Amino acid sequence: MKALQRWFWWLLLANIIFVVCADTLLRPLTYGEMVRFEIAKHIATAEGILLEWRQLGLLQKALYGVYFNFAFIGLYTAGLAVGCAYLSKLTGHEILIRAARAGTWLLVGAGICDIIGNTAMLNSLLHGVSHWNAMLAYDMAAARFSVIILSLLFMMICLVFWLGGRLADRDERMTF
Repeated sequence: MKALQRWFWWLLLANIIFVVCADTLLRPLTYGEMVRFEIAKHIATAEGILLEWRQLGLLQKALYGVYFNFAFIGLYTAGLAVGCAYLSKLTGHEILIRAARAGTWLLVGAGICDIIGNTAMLNSLLHGVSHWNAMLAYDMAAARFSVIILSLLFMMICLVFWLGGRLADRDERMTF
C-alpha cells in the first residue's frame, strides 16, 4: 500500500508539472482550443479553426500541442489508474478494489483512443482536414473523455467512502 501511495503522489505531481510546463510552452494556444479542434467533427469547423490558427501564427504551436499530448498519454493514464487503485484500497471495500482493476483496462483503452485521435489530428494539421480524420478525432475524444470522467467520478466515490469510514471510526471511538 505504501508503494501505491508513493506512486499516486509522484504521478499526481508529475501530471501537474507536465500540464503547467506544456501550458507555458504552448501559450497563447490553450488546451481548450486544442480540444475545440479535436471535437470539431465537421470539416468546415475544423478548417475554420486551422485558418484562424494560421492567421494568428499558432499552427506550429498546435503541432507542438499534439506532440506534447502524445507524451502526456502515458502519464495521465498511469496517474488515473494508480489513483483509482490507491483510493479504492483506502476504502477497504472489495467491490471498489475490483472495480479499480477493471477500470485500469478502460484507461488503457482511453490511452489507445487518445493515440488514434492524436494521429488523426496530426494528419489534419499536416495534410489538411478530411472527413475521416475529423470524425475519427471526434469519436476517439468522446470515448476517451467518457472514460476519464468515469475514472474521476470513481475516485470521488472512493473518497466519499473513505471519508465516511473515517467518520464512522471516529464516532465509534467517541462513544462509551
